[in-house]
Amino acid sequence: MARNAEVMKAPSGEMTEKNLVEVLKIFFPSGNWEVQKRFSYDPENKRKFYRVDAISEKQKIVWEYDGPNHYNDTWKLQRDIDRDTYFKDMGYTVKRWPYFYQLTKEVAKNIFDKEFSEEKYLTAIKLVYGVDSENHILSPGWHTTKFTPGSWIERGVERFLDRLEIMPESLKHQLAFSLQLYIKSIGDSFLIIGDHKKLHELIKLRIDKNCVNYYFTQIHSD
Repeated sequence: MARNAEVMKAPSGEMTEKNLVEVLKIFFPSGNWEVQKRFSYDPENKRKFYRVDAISEKQKIVWEYDGPNHYNDTWKLQRDIDRDTYFKDMGYTVKRWPYFYQLTKEVAKNIFDKEFSEEKYLTAIKLVYGVDSENHILSPGWHTTKFTPGSWIERGVERFLDRLEIMPESLKHQLAFSLQLYIKSIGDSFLIIGDHKKLHELIKLRIDKNCVNYYFTQIHSD
């Protein structure tokens, strides 16, 4: 643990595909959510289908949890584009939750918009992290995973940066700070951000300490 760091108990969980579904049930309680539902997109070949992580026919929303291969696999990225087009043409809104996001209040407000409430938020962080206070949740970013941005392809980096532009500014600080800490802890920037020039620019960000009052493994773990 870093010197002078506040002693903080590690959260009991983090945002995963399973927890995303549970969080959706909290923020959209009447959504009648279905998971892993198949949609055949080729009438002549039933083996060709999209399987969605979560869908609400009532809300007309499709949710996907984007793991590392949505950033480091060329074919997966193209399939995501095709999948999004398919569901948008059917009248659905497509939402994605990247594997490095966590449920900060600003992220929740941005993503859940009018469905956000303080009561729902507190219920959600209790379920996911086992905490009662926002500043005790796991910070967005990369902490111990080996699936770092260093393994991403360029299109994955662009996808990340494009999404970051429409998210709260605080998220940029949390992600950059997690990268700074991870690089410092192992002493090798290549393993964490590779040679991606735009990510090297990102970690030069002067961090607003008011944005990073969360649990960071490199700071708070024993």
